[in-house]
This record gives sequence, C-alpha cells and structure tokens, in this order.
Amino acid sequence: MKKYIRMACAAAVLAGALTVSALAADFTASADHLSELGLFRGTEQGYELDRAPSRAEAAVMLVRLLGAEEEAQQLEYSAPFTDLQGWEQPYVQYLYENGLTTGATATAFEPEGACSAQMYAAFLLRALGYTEAAGDFTYAQAATAAQGYGVYDPAVIDTEDFLRDDVAAASYTALSVAPKGAAGTLLDRLVQAGAVDAEAAQPCQALFADYADYRADTVGMAELDSFCVRGGMAAKADGADGYQLTVRTEDYTTVGRADSTAVSEGTLTMESPTAGSYTQVYRRDAAEQAEAERTAMLYGYGVVPVALVEEIGRSGSSWTFTLDGLPLMYQGQIWALARSGGAVWEIPAQSTLTQTVRSGRITSQELTTAVTAADLHADVTVTGELDTAQ
Repeated sequence: MKKYIRMACAAAVLAGALTVSALAADFTASADHLSELGLFRGTEQGYELDRAPSRAEAAVMLVRLLGAEEEAQQLEYSAPFTDLQGWEQPYVQYLYENGLTTGATATAFEPEGACSAQMYAAFLLRALGYTEAAGDFTYAQAATAAQGYGVYDPAVIDTEDFLRDDVAAASYTALSVAPKGAAGTLLDRLVQAGAVDAEAAQPCQALFADYADYRADTVGMAELDSFCVRGGMAAKADGADGYQLTVRTEDYTTVGRADSTAVSEGTLTMESPTAGSYTQVYRRDAAEQAEAERTAMLYGYGVVPVALVEEIGRSGSSWTFTLDGLPLMYQGQIWALARSGGAVWEIPAQSTLTQTVRSGRITSQELTTAVTAADLHADVTVTGELDTAQ
C-alpha cells in the first residue's frame, strides 16, 4: 500500500538519515469511512489504494462529493467525448453540463488516463464551491490552493506520486472542511441534501466537530516558521532471549547517546547515560535550517492530520488521539528501531498520541505504539518537548 513518501527525505534528515522506502502508513481507514458513507467503492481487486487513480474514477468521486450521483444517473448522454464506457458517461455528462470538465481534448475524455494531484485538487475545490471563474484558484496552482484551503495536508498527500490512497485521504479530509461561504462541513451539506445517510454520517460528523475544536485550539501553530524539539524514545521488548536492539544515531543532533542492552528473560530496554532514552535536539533558527527540515518539523510534529485520526478526546490542555498509522516525524524513529537486530518487523497499524496545547501552540507530545517481529513484541514510547515561543 501507499507509504508516507511525502517529505521522506526531510524526515530522514531529522530522524536518522535512514533509507526511507517503507513505513506502512496507508489510508485504508479513510477509504473505509468513505465506503461506509457510500462515496468510495473498490474494484473486484478491492480498494487498490496502491495504484494511480484514473480520470474516470476522479469524475465519479467528484459527482458523489457534489451529492449529484442520483441526478447524474438520470441524464441522457450528449457530451462530445467518444471514448467513454457506458457506466462512465453519466458522471462525465453531469460534469460537462455543469462546466466542471472540458475533457482532455474536444472529443476525448481519456477516462483511463492517470488523474494527477493537480486535477484531483481542482475537482475537490470545485466540490467545495471554489471556482476559477471567481478567482478562488487557478488550475495551474490547484494543488497549492488545495493546501491553503485545508484539503491537501502536506503531511499526508504525495503530490508527486499521487495514488488512490491519496484520493481516499484527500476526499475524507475534504468532508471535514466547510464549503465556500458555508457554516457546516461538506459532509453536513451532503447529509442535508440526502446524498449521504444521516445515521451513517453521524460518527464522522461527531469526529469532525471535535477535530474542528482541536484545530481552533492549535491555531497558533500556523504562525510558526520553525521551532525546537527535544525528544526521546524508549522501548521494551519481550519474546526473544538475548535479542539485541540498536537505534541508528548517525547524523542525529543529540544529547546523550542511544544504547541498547538485552537483559535477562528476553526483555529488552533502551538506555542512555542520563535518562533511559535518547534525546534529540533540533535547531529552531530558521536561517540555519534547510527548508525541508523546517517543513518536516512543522508538519510532522505539528497539527495531526484528520486522515489519521480514528478517535479524539480532550482533557484540560491535553488532546489524545487514536491514530491509524504514524505521523510523519515518528516514522523515521520507529523505522530505525524496526530495522534493527536483523528482524523483519510489522509496523503498527494504530498508535496513541497525546499533545499538550497552551496558548494556541503544541508544547509537548507523546506517542505510544508497538511493533512485532516473529515472536518478538516491542512497546515503544516517543516523546517530544516543543519550544514554540517566538
């Protein structure tokens, strides 16, 4: 499935200069939620999240997000495109009639052609009521505009290698966003229009409402260009007597040194000379940081993408999330751990993240998860103290 490749090189710089090609972090959960709402359907091979979406599939999704699928099915096909299959024609007809597509050429839609991140961004923005005619965005800058309107989270969407995985994540994210000039979310609008079942939508609507409160509580993060993070990781593992765990330390800016010690009864602990974990210190001076490093920190240790959130709760100044997958910055750290010892580890499907927020900014966070390899199980805790004062 689709991996978190977006900003992988930047994450590697900050998390250990690893060769990133693999952390299981796809958006099957987003596809599941969309499927439950009747907005996303797989093929005979399932969701096929690891391949590029076709232009026809993008057209179908746009019509569904517009709440117009039933209307589209009633249309008589008269668009000029001669390369469409029967099932594709109603969706393209609706888009053509409403000025939402002009096709690839005057007579061809190219339904099997790959849908780019740019094209899908334009489709999602149109579903949210933004148009080129009103000057809301230009097609050439659609992907950038989608980031600005909160649809393409830079920590989630890979605009270079755009797959159905990204379609699922971006579409689900779009449901949580308010359409242009509207008070509620796009999902609220679809429910009101009868395009999505109200009972099926209720869990997502409740989560989106809580997530909106979280975004409001962390609004100060958008003001930051960079910040300092002091973090550490500790792990305990059971099931492999004498198992040696190592954590790559080269290219870290660290306080202390990462060591691992196998102890009796197959239990593993990570220890440093000072605190039982290792500590990383990242520079805060924007003038000294590479752009990729700043971007990775801001989107990796910053606001949690809604596409990862399965549950959300608040207690005082703390927000706690059950996540499907791992936020960007933790991938390098967990992957460095998981690659050690010569074992083939299974990367966690879920993790728990707690963030402390004060005065609109995240000040600390702690991630807990588990990885497994054969008969070995390791519980991992990653902490981060964020200096976001500027």
